[in-house]
Amino acid sequence: MPYAHRRTAEIATAVAVALTGAVVVAESLTHDIGWSDTGPGSGYFPFRVGLLLIAAASIQAVQGLRGAGSASSRSRASGPADGPAEPFVTREELRRSLSVFWPTAALVVAMFPLGCYLPSGVYLAWMMRRHGGHGWLLSAAYGMAVMVVFFLVFDLWFRVPLAKGPLEALFSIY
Repeated sequence: MPYAHRRTAEIATAVAVALTGAVVVAESLTHDIGWSDTGPGSGYFPFRVGLLLIAAASIQAVQGLRGAGSASSRSRASGPADGPAEPFVTREELRRSLSVFWPTAALVVAMFPLGCYLPSGVYLAWMMRRHGGHGWLLSAAYGMAVMVVFFLVFDLWFRVPLAKGPLEALFSIY
């Protein structure tokens, strides 16, 4: 059973892209969007990219509203007019996608107060356990080992420090 239909997803994506384009256009208008003796202003290229995003999204929205371009509209042309809409995602597919999305979103949120290493190690261990089927001990050990390697590579060898949190401060790692 489809949880969402393709046409709905196409229109929602077109609206999101158009809004992104509108934000880019609005922000570029706070800068010089023209051309001067020294070349383009700082808003010249972003303004045009924003317009292209709006144009492409408008075309996609019209196609989505008309049902053009999707396999379901082509099959309806040759089949019954009241056939089912083409599914975008089923409930099970959405559940699987969200089982990756939510931990990733939690990782991003946790990085602000906790830094990079602890949330990334926990995320890696969780994903190994949840999606890889590994035991908790192996998953935790692997998550910790990878974060130690990241610390050695980035902070010590390349001297590109990643964000640190209270755990690193507790052990005086920075």
